[in-house]
Amino acid sequence: MNIAQEIRQTKARPARFLIGLFVLGLASSSVIGKQQIFVFMEAKPRAKQEAPAPAPSQTTPSTMENITFKLRLIGDGNLCPITDLDCSDKDIWFKRFTLLASDGNTLSLTSIPFPSIERSEEKFESTVKEADKILRRTSQLNSKGEPVGERALGLFEETKAVKPQSSVSRYKLFWMWNAHYWEITGEHSEDVLALAERLKEQGINAVWGWR
Repeated sequence: MNIAQEIRQTKARPARFLIGLFVLGLASSSVIGKQQIFVFMEAKPRAKQEAPAPAPSQTTPSTMENITFKLRLIGDGNLCPITDLDCSDKDIWFKRFTLLASDGNTLSLTSIPFPSIERSEEKFESTVKEADKILRRTSQLNSKGEPVGERALGLFEETKAVKPQSSVSRYKLFWMWNAHYWEITGEHSEDVLALAERLKEQGINAVWGWR
């Protein structure tokens, strides 16, 4: 090897070394860029997993059929408020049954035999106005297909007498059959509807035997 060739090779080595470092730097920056994009894309599904949307509850006929009830308490009284015990409704008495469902929830069944159909209708319409939302409303028909009243399912917001105050939603199924008025109240619609179905099958008086 002559001196001229050795000089050219010596000059070429730093150039190839610098080019190699430049290519390596590009490759490294490309890899880092891909990793940053990957982490960013992964962040979205993780956030969704931490706060999933609640699934809506579904009530099936089989679920309602499996719910049973036990009688826990019976109470009665007239419709007069405590502040006016001698009101015009002092002779109208109600009876209230407190029931425990097999799923652990408490319901109440109220029966009010009014002296007239007009008074029963007045109570029904009053309950409709008190509801925050009426979910269902239908006519009550007798065996001949004649209208004898109405039935409605409503959602009611009630404020608990605790501090700090909080509200709770309750479902109320209420209906009138001529001069008689009934209502079922509970926190869960499946319990309310299941109790109504049980009373339809066994009759209102069956509740006395649910010990």
